Amino acid sequence: MSTITIYSEIQSALSRGEKVVVATVTKTMGAAPCPIGSKALIYPDGKLSGGFAGPYTDEKVVQAALKILQTGHAATAHIHLDPDQGEAVGSCGATLEIFYEILRPEPRLIIIGAGYVAQALTRIMTHLDFRMIVVDDRRDLANPQSFDSQVQITFGDIPQTIHELAPDEVSWIIIATRGHNLDKEALRATLDTSATYIGMIGSPGKVKRIFQELHAEGIPHERLAQIHAPIGLDLGAETPDAIALSIAAEVVMLRNNASGISLKNKHHILESDQNKTMAPTEKVGSLPETADVPQARS
Repeated sequence: MSTITIYSEIQSALSRGEKVVVATVTKTMGAAPCPIGSKALIYPDGKLSGGFAGPYTDEKVVQAALKILQTGHAATAHIHLDPDQGEAVGSCGATLEIFYEILRPEPRLIIIGAGYVAQALTRIMTHLDFRMIVVDDRRDLANPQSFDSQVQITFGDIPQTIHELAPDEVSWIIIATRGHNLDKEALRATLDTSATYIGMIGSPGKVKRIFQELHAEGIPHERLAQIHAPIGLDLGAETPDAIALSIAAEVVMLRNNASGISLKNKHHILESDQNKTMAPTEKVGSLPETADVPQARS
């Protein structure tokens, strides 16, 4: 598989929001049929683009890639080529050392609801490296003219659309629909996904009622405790733009594993300067007890 072809396929997959595994031969032992640097591309459904030997070897390559996808971390594996299958050049077989690298698309931000807060939020998040999808079941609000051209607008039944989008570990979900019941339906649908973040707008009273209702339906407290609701950081926000800012701040904080405290309180600039300049206190006009007192000259 040519380098140009594989990188073209990688770009296409990432633009579709798919993660892929790139397998690269880093070392060969024995009569290997492919040189160091050979590459293949493996998709999460097991599809292989390219190859290193024949179907038996390539199937081993795919199975190793799928295991690495489950762990979520790059790794190296050794694939043995059985000479009895005719996939090694010589009669003694060969071994390929293959480095598996997982490539993931940009994080996907799925906003449920296309109202004023959603519109304000997309204006902020457009500059923060998210692929954005806005979902609504109201045709007048699911209007591309209300959003930046980079935002994908999806019109349809909200719970069904959430399932069709299949949020994964690189998906962030924000629920901001028009009412209690729809927020609850949307939240119930998102709880069946592996989204890395689920947040919901609402007053403490509304959030509490929804949590109580979902718990009564069998959703455990531990799962509900993972929901960020009420959503956002405490900025005293009241307008759509300010609310959107508080939500964006929380998302960025969590994505960067940051604390969210003010930088002033984190760094204590004046305190650190004061500690450096302060010297031990001494009594004015006195000498340390251990000092030698010089003798006066006559």
